[in-house]
Amino acid sequence: MQRLHIIQISDTHLTPHGQVPAHHQNIDPWMKLTAIIQDIRTLPYQPDLIVFTGDLVHSGSADDYQRLHGVVHMMKDEFNCHVRVILGNHDTREAFYEGYLPANPGPYYANRMRIGNNDFYFLDSKIDGFQAGWLPSAQLQWLGKHLRQAPTKRAFIFLHHPLDGAPMENMHYAILQNTPELLSVLRGHNIGGVFSGHVHFPTSYLNGDSILNVVAGSASFDIDCTDPQLHEIRESSSYQIITVDRGQVGVTVRQLLQQSAVLDTLPIPSTRFLTKRPANL
Repeated sequence: MQRLHIIQISDTHLTPHGQVPAHHQNIDPWMKLTAIIQDIRTLPYQPDLIVFTGDLVHSGSADDYQRLHGVVHMMKDEFNCHVRVILGNHDTREAFYEGYLPANPGPYYANRMRIGNNDFYFLDSKIDGFQAGWLPSAQLQWLGKHLRQAPTKRAFIFLHHPLDGAPMENMHYAILQNTPELLSVLRGHNIGGVFSGHVHFPTSYLNGDSILNVVAGSASFDIDCTDPQLHEIRESSSYQIITVDRGQVGVTVRQLLQQSAVLDTLPIPSTRFLTKRPANL
């Protein structure tokens, strides 16, 4: 069976053109992305797939997403591999559709691809007006249909918002709000893992039918959520490498930057799941 190397880059929070980086970042996120690309060049193998798991540009315009599109195409050509992007809560859907895509895909941006005996699903958990994520019923039906049509393939799921699990106990207000609905769709299928970002700290856990969940750290800055009511932000940058080999899955974190100074704090009034549910779900 083919050995695969998948690069996951999450939460780049690229700065829109003409703006300065957010006050909790001393280094331009575009420079951090450049450093990640340079680090990928040093790897002893070519990646088979690169996935950007959301929060691509922080409230960007169509021109900003067009610039990102150029970087993605450069990476496709240089590394001779597939590159996929996913929307996060800080992305602007309309600007992304206009600047990045050749055609408007509709209410959500989800797609899939196959490499050998592995199917990769890229889901859209962004809901406008919410920091937390949801997967609409139409998207869950689409996912379930394709999983049933490919029972012999191993499925890997990518989305921005982490599923519920032990390390997410203090993050219920921010993560995927309908985890049970997604797990119901995944149950009984050959799932290689669920890979997400969003919370800006790396972790891994099992949930559902012992499904592997891996949350990537951020390419732009780190958030320490040890104190559930007051999160601390530090300068940081990392990405991760997912290796799939003969049915085994492993993850290696590439930490390129980590500073100790606290640059900002985020007060969290409540860590509970949201009670407000979007009307269109």
